[in-house]
Amino acid sequence: MSPFPLFGLSGYIELIMIEPYSPTTNIYEHGISVEGDEHPESLCLIATTALPIYSGFSLSIVDFEGHSLNERAVHLSEVNGPYCLAEYHEERDVRYSVLATLYHLNRLIDLYVRVTQLFERVHPPGTAKRGNTSDPRVFYEIYAFLGAARRVYESIKKVLWKHYHGSVTEGRWRSIGRVIDSPRDIPPLFVNELNKSWNTFGKKLKDYRDCVAHYAPLNDGGTTCWMNWYAKRWGMIVRLPANPKAQSRNAFDFDSGPEALSYCHSVACHLVDLCESMDAQTKVASYLANPKMG
Repeated sequence: MSPFPLFGLSGYIELIMIEPYSPTTNIYEHGISVEGDEHPESLCLIATTALPIYSGFSLSIVDFEGHSLNERAVHLSEVNGPYCLAEYHEERDVRYSVLATLYHLNRLIDLYVRVTQLFERVHPPGTAKRGNTSDPRVFYEIYAFLGAARRVYESIKKVLWKHYHGSVTEGRWRSIGRVIDSPRDIPPLFVNELNKSWNTFGKKLKDYRDCVAHYAPLNDGGTTCWMNWYAKRWGMIVRLPANPKAQSRNAFDFDSGPEALSYCHSVACHLVDLCESMDAQTKVASYLANPKMG
């Protein structure tokens, strides 16, 4: 096994490669992995090695009911029969952007698990109650996830324009806000759903993206991963700022912000729900059910 580096607060150490997941591994919040039927009390299941996983993924990410988000995502904008690729670019972009979001979430989960397992090996149960370590790759994947998740809204916007404005190319919406303010023929119930989605999830994603792009990375004090005791196991916490709109590195509040992995998981679950709802709108559903051959 080839070791690779982990930069910790105590200096440079080597991170031992962790064995692959077993066929029965379940992953809970904070990167806590368990085998078999064990269910850590009060923790949410976020991923599992149970099928379906699909190529490129090491886990099947699950929603709050335990259903595979991987499976749901690969069936987004599914065309019912042979079709001309050029006729479905926008719909395929939705599926692609959701799968990219899930891919980065999968990578983030892998890192949480591996850093947590390493910490458990170095600090066995009973040796400490709290600690910290570091791995900048955790933050790289958080950044990548936030960008990919934000782009899902852009893909949705293009599909809605295509189906509710026909061949019109002038004056395309520049933002989701414009879609909500000037929905034209989009069904009102979906406009309301999109509005709620943007206010609940989209605006915060935009704020985090702008925070990273224009002001500062989301990490505070280096790339610290805090380790706490959960369900008789070590678990990891990485805080995002509670106020990403602060527009000042010194003003960011990392003490009361959301835990990164739990936040990203909730965003992914919501985006799959939203895209499935868009696919179910009459014009979009009819277009998918009646393939266009060019």
